[in-house]
Amino acid sequence: MSDIRIEFVSATVLNSMDSSARIAYLLKAIRSGSLIVLEERLGADDEKLLIEETMNIIDDRFTGIEISSLGSGSADWKDAIIKMLGGKTSGLTVIGPAKMIKAIKKDTNKINLLAGFKGD
Repeated sequence: MSDIRIEFVSATVLNSMDSSARIAYLLKAIRSGSLIVLEERLGADDEKLLIEETMNIIDDRFTGIEISSLGSGSADWKDAIIKMLGGKTSGLTVIGPAKMIKAIKKDTNKINLLAGFKGD
């Protein structure tokens, strides 16, 4: 069985980038075979852009991504104030190459992920 590389990314790293830089950073890591765990939930706009950019680069070697998030998907005014004051909102996102994610199941409080390289 091949090794699986997991990259844990802090919110500080992603928040220091603009949206296109975040997407480029994530796609570069995923295309190199990393499973990404984000400290905070990926925003809806960034998630949409990530999926769009992924669709543009799918080929025989890169078959796409799997993505799952925990936490509130709504960004209400309380979350905005907490973030402005430097606090953290709840949530996390897991993203990986489709060829690596064998199964992903999500319920309200957890993500169960089975990863490996298909054919192993």
